[in-house]
Amino acid sequence: MPLIKSLGDPMSLVKTVVGVVLIGGLFFVAFSIADADVAPKYAADPFNITETGAKTVGGVLITVYVLFMAAIAGIVITEITKIVK
Repeated sequence: MPLIKSLGDPMSLVKTVVGVVLIGGLFFVAFSIADADVAPKYAADPFNITETGAKTVGGVLITVYVLFMAAIAGIVITEITKIVK
């Protein structure tokens, strides 16, 4: 099993840990800039959205948008380098 082998060689997990930390940092930045405003319609029953909940959802959405744009940029850059070679 790959996970058990990785535990035997902890240095193989460095890239994974770095990736998780970077995504966590990206979420922290996105959460920090997300808006916490909740429309009265969503603050009441049946939704009961709090400011923290709205800020968390906003942070997740911003994180997804940034990761999506990074993926598209990576695809475009890869295709351009293939054409140039």
